[in-house]
Amino acid sequence: MLDTSLRTDDAGPSGTRPLNYVRFLRNPARYLLDRVAPLATEGLTPVSGRNGALLVARGQDAVKAFFTDEGAFERADGGIFSLPAGQGWSGMFDTVLTANGRDHRRRRKLIAPAFHRDLTDTYARVFEDTFRESRFADADAGTFDLVAECRRIARVNMLVCLLGLPPAPANLRLAADVTDLLNSMFNPSVILFRSFRTWTPYGRWARRVESAYRRLAALVERRREEPQQRDALSVLCHAVDEEGGKLTTPEIAAELHGLFAAGYETTASAMVWSALTCMSRPDLVPDDLDAVVKETLRMLPPVALSLPRRACRDVRLGGSALAPAGAVVFVSPLLEHRNPEVFADPHRFRPERWKDLRPLPYAFLPFGIGRRRCPGAGFADLQVRTTLRLLFERSGWQLRDTHIGFRTESGVILLPDRPLPVRRGRGLPLERITGPLAAVWQPVG
Repeated sequence: MLDTSLRTDDAGPSGTRPLNYVRFLRNPARYLLDRVAPLATEGLTPVSGRNGALLVARGQDAVKAFFTDEGAFERADGGIFSLPAGQGWSGMFDTVLTANGRDHRRRRKLIAPAFHRDLTDTYARVFEDTFRESRFADADAGTFDLVAECRRIARVNMLVCLLGLPPAPANLRLAADVTDLLNSMFNPSVILFRSFRTWTPYGRWARRVESAYRRLAALVERRREEPQQRDALSVLCHAVDEEGGKLTTPEIAAELHGLFAAGYETTASAMVWSALTCMSRPDLVPDDLDAVVKETLRMLPPVALSLPRRACRDVRLGGSALAPAGAVVFVSPLLEHRNPEVFADPHRFRPERWKDLRPLPYAFLPFGIGRRRCPGAGFADLQVRTTLRLLFERSGWQLRDTHIGFRTESGVILLPDRPLPVRRGRGLPLERITGPLAAVWQPVG
């Protein structure tokens, strides 16, 4: 996937190239904050000094070009996203989020009805029902893990709303298997030993992809024969574009995989960090909800870095480093949301800033931008806000451990690096939080 022979004229982070890439892959969020953030905030910055294989597009002009200039950037094909050709499941990673050009526009039009505002009330009722069945709504729940409960809530919501299935054990297993494909793909043994022999780590992982595909495809075929219902799968099965075209069964299965992969952990991440704020700031009131969500998404965006795209030709943005043809480029909301030219005092958690703040285009992008914005972004945002509103109504939660770190799940998603035990009780003020989170999220001041 990376041509490490490519060169650029920007020094970038110091250190040996192989070691820098290992550090980046081990914890992209930490590497970006520690090694890339102190460098120039405009143009293109190499992940490792003077190597053009992997670069970060920074600043509004570069971010705009990355998301909109299809003549300069296209999907980064191949590499860890490739699957054996000629199978129904060969395209399980070919989704609207990775498609280019005409295929991207076609898929986006056919997917849009699944997230139309007409379904908002239906989805919101599901979110409320799921919360009422959660441990947050149980007065006798005792101590439990905030991260695990937010994940369970997100998984049930997506199972019911996306697939139209009740949260029975077999259905939850299917949802877990689908959402785990992306995360398990980043296992080093899967990346390094890419042989389709059945006994290799990659071969075993590919069989899991095939198994998930077959179950999704069977569900799609059954749903095509039924009248349209108010869930995303049913809508996708019946969606027709202006030319009479429909999504094929492999395409729907891939889009469902993409929605689960892109939406499950990201939504759970946004829930965790927002709930953490609510529990730790007893001064917050329901009227603060909008500002709390936006500031949480700014400081700790669920997706630390975007899906990569490849430079189709030599590209120079902002007068800085050259992205040579073939270079893999990405954008980091984690860095963009800390740009002091856009967000004053960017390292402070200040929800009040959103009373008057209207970020310029391409400066605030927790779910992507424009045509490259996640099609389920509104779905995820509604899910987080509904859950937090109900959590606000049941105030009085206490963090049992103030040492909080973070890690990067599935290569891009920010989550705490350990369970966060919570229980009913008076909230702990955020100034008492210690650990790695304290170094990047300064809530008081």
